[in-house]
Amino acid sequence: MEFARQQVDLNRFGVNRICKLLGISKTTYYRSKNPKINFEQKYFKNKKTIIHIIEKNPAYGVKRIKAELEDKYHILIGRDTLGKLLKVWGLSLKRKIKTKKLTLIQKILKALASRANLLIRTKITRPLQAITSDITELKFAGGTAYLCVHKDVMGQMVYGWGLGLSMKTRLVLESFDKAIRYTKKLKRHGPVGDKLLFHQDRGSQYTSYRYVRAVLDNGTISYSDPGTPTHNPGQESFFGRFKDEWKDEIAEIKTFEELQKFVKSKINYYNYYRRHTSIGLISPYKFTKLFFKNRRL
Repeated sequence: MEFARQQVDLNRFGVNRICKLLGISKTTYYRSKNPKINFEQKYFKNKKTIIHIIEKNPAYGVKRIKAELEDKYHILIGRDTLGKLLKVWGLSLKRKIKTKKLTLIQKILKALASRANLLIRTKITRPLQAITSDITELKFAGGTAYLCVHKDVMGQMVYGWGLGLSMKTRLVLESFDKAIRYTKKLKRHGPVGDKLLFHQDRGSQYTSYRYVRAVLDNGTISYSDPGTPTHNPGQESFFGRFKDEWKDEIAEIKTFEELQKFVKSKINYYNYYRRHTSIGLISPYKFTKLFFKNRRL
């Protein structure tokens, strides 16, 4: 123990040498040190490598540094552990995460807050009055796809749908365009009154200039309250039933083309054959057609 009393900086010696000099095991040595020092000492041998990666790749974040350590140097360090080490060693990352600027439409919606939710303040009394839209994820054997639908609030009819491998604006526009074409065909059953009300959440697809312009050319627009992206119970219920009823079949589909055909057939079944308790145990199409027939009478 004479070595310990000399107050020599032990950090410049290897752990094995220190333990040999002190006559203790490495376990005892680590337990005796400050937890923070223990943590730092455990990974000290990798510090130069991590510094080298940061200097060579200044734009790298923790995730990319971790991948570089594994792929190039065969050093395995967990993501959270690596993040703590960077803080302990004062290795600040130069990469800056840019804050996404709000578009003009998003700024307006932010100012309007809950007032942009017209659906919640509208009394729904007929089909072809209000249409809601949302996007859900479908996992199939060939990968992941995204389904967007535009569905009638009262009549439950799916007027439009779109399926894609990404959640870009064109996906909701595809669904919206189909909905507009379909509703124009249904209007021959009788007068539908004012313009259609389209309601959705505040996702970037639904607040894009292209989508907003398309909606305003055909009706009025409404958005879920801020902070409630899933505040659309009709859509949640539809997607929940759709994925629950056809879960096994979807999971076995191997190609996107096969998935498209499958979704088309099931939405056709949903619209024309599936009985719904909320509309008197008849199909959405029959309910909508009968509603306007009775209204004319």
